[in-house]
Amino acid sequence: MLAILAALAVILGTLALGIEFPNDPAPQYGYETERVADGSGNTNYRPYVTVTLTEGRIEPGEDFYIVDSDGNQVRWDQVWTTSGPLTASDYAHIDGFGSDAALNPACEGEVYRMVHRPDDAQGSVLIEAEVTTPAIQNATVHC
Repeated sequence: MLAILAALAVILGTLALGIEFPNDPAPQYGYETERVADGSGNTNYRPYVTVTLTEGRIEPGEDFYIVDSDGNQVRWDQVWTTSGPLTASDYAHIDGFGSDAALNPACEGEVYRMVHRPDDAQGSVLIEAEVTTPAIQNATVHC
């Protein structure tokens, strides 16, 4: 009984002094982005962006979205190559057409973000990809 009372006193004392316990570590992962300005390999030679996870693991659920510069969004599983946890070599294909037609086309200056939004009041950006090169002239998309 005395040991339980002592442990409780330590916990309450720690809380009273404002000492915080360490949080869970931030997720560790790496990714690369590639802009294909000439649209080679894509329908109608539309420019596109790929985001490839190079290391680590992301456990996305229904609260993960790809969001463009104007705030348009699609659920992450509409552009990633897997529907489960994202691991090394999984990638997203983003061009603003087809399954991700709600997004702006992949034109110079566009920014795509993978965002975790568990509710309307909060959100955090996991991945950001900015299009920094202009589209090649043979693409059918005019930027």
